[in-house]
Amino acid sequence: KPYSINDFQVFPFMLGPSSCLIMLLSVQMGYANTQQKAAGIHTRLYSRAFIIDDGTRRVVFVTADVGMISQRLRLEVLQALQEKYGDQYRQDNVVLSGTHTHCGPGGYFQYTLFMISSSGYIKASVQPLVNGIVKSIDRAHQNMRPGRIYRNRGELDHSSINRSPHSYMNNPEDERLRYKDNTDKQVLVLKFTDLDGDGIGMLSWFAVHAVSMNYTNRLVSSDNMGYASYLLEQDKNPGELPGQVRAAWTEPSSELQSDISNILKHFLVYDTVQRTVSSACLCQTKMCAAFGPGDDMFESTRIIGQNIYMKAKVSTCKPALGHSFAAGTTDGGGDLNFTQGAVEGDPFWDGIAGALLGRPSNETKECHRPKPILFNTGEMNTPVPWHPQIVDVQILTVGSVAVVALVSIELTTTIIIIIIIIITAVQVIIQLILIPLKHYS
Repeated sequence: KPYSINDFQVFPFMLGPSSCLIMLLSVQMGYANTQQKAAGIHTRLYSRAFIIDDGTRRVVFVTADVGMISQRLRLEVLQALQEKYGDQYRQDNVVLSGTHTHCGPGGYFQYTLFMISSSGYIKASVQPLVNGIVKSIDRAHQNMRPGRIYRNRGELDHSSINRSPHSYMNNPEDERLRYKDNTDKQVLVLKFTDLDGDGIGMLSWFAVHAVSMNYTNRLVSSDNMGYASYLLEQDKNPGELPGQVRAAWTEPSSELQSDISNILKHFLVYDTVQRTVSSACLCQTKMCAAFGPGDDMFESTRIIGQNIYMKAKVSTCKPALGHSFAAGTTDGGGDLNFTQGAVEGDPFWDGIAGALLGRPSNETKECHRPKPILFNTGEMNTPVPWHPQIVDVQILTVGSVAVVALVSIELTTTIIIIIIIIITAVQVIIQLILIPLKHYS
């Protein structure tokens, strides 16, 4: 059963994340262009698998750097899994997903519409995909360990816009007024940790079309979503080669991705010097391509991937006591020369505290910035941990009143306001869930 930790939800599970390289042929798919043949590599493509077991049921979620998962590919993967694992991994507990890159392999579909632009069904494309996906599941299966799943969400700006605002405006006005933006800017993160709290994987959803590498591109590429996964894995697995990592961090495609693009600057009409901010592209759609936020598709891929990576890796800080703690407040000031609201440390006291109790890690210092750390209690574990990293949170609802119980915490005014906003949102969600059930009580 899930339990709450501040603004996260945490689920105890057996977990097994992994990552594996996918090899591919030269035929690409994504832009329905028969001339889209691979002429080199921008970034390699990977399959990343996550196995979750709550003690009663096991599920597998795979995200691969491909345009989409075909029925034929899914059946081939399930057959290979059945030969290896019997009925453990089946049609009802294995989910295969693609990041929706438009610069991945083609030729693995059994339907005519998809075969037209990728030279038919190509067995040499299918088998490497099957092998890579199954191998990522194998690694996840071998890597199972007890752990927890943390869920969080936020919003990411400056990384996507509606790819057809010209058409979007044809929606009824009352429908458009229901939403703050014409795209979904929400980032949803599932973070996997072991029982010690060390990260072992992450799934993160963000609705942006993986077309930073536009239809003029001829290089194999995992595009912006794949680049975000690459950055996360390199950050969490220092010194490891891509595809050989101990922990898998990935960005599957969002269910809302098809309506959202990465076009942030303009649309360029190729045979002219004209630029336009209209998605109608001056009625010259064949010669029109999207650009932004960078000056070319490589820079755009890097920027959007970096934005997704930075948003997905956001987390709470390990606890620490700062200089303001030592200064005290008007309830009772400190004994030494510390100042309330300090945003700079003191070399003298920092040196003494560091020598006696250890210096905080760069990660913890950066997380607490601009507040300077005096006592690094969140990273001190001798003889027992000095500071809790997980605290109990309870919510009781009495009619329309929500009673929030936070154990052993003194909150600032700003934090209280944030919690009130969160709790108000939770109340709305609870009401939306409960109202339809009234008739069945």
